[in-house]
Amino acid sequence: MSDTTSAEVFSGRVLEWHSEEGWGVLASDALPDRVWAHYSVIQAEGYRELAVGQTVTFSAEQAEQDEYCWRAVSVWPETGAQRPSNGDEGPGFSSGLNITFDS
Repeated sequence: MSDTTSAEVFSGRVLEWHSEEGWGVLASDALPDRVWAHYSVIQAEGYRELAVGQTVTFSAEQAEQDEYCWRAVSVWPETGAQRPSNGDEGPGFSSGLNITFDS
């Protein structure tokens, strides 16, 4: 659970990103500590990941997450678009298969 009731918005950069595990660390000159981020909070369509050195805008809250005192709530990559918020989109993936039999 978070220690605050609202998230603040910051500009910053990606310090490290672990694609295989889906998490990384952000930094902002406006914050005294580094910020933990999970791929599920990246506001972009398609495959969501960040690159080391990439400029981002993010909202964060003070919260204990691993050894970090801040946790990202939303991350907007410099070139990314916001994810639709219609409730149908989620962090999971889906697939489909149509089978047609010849008569």
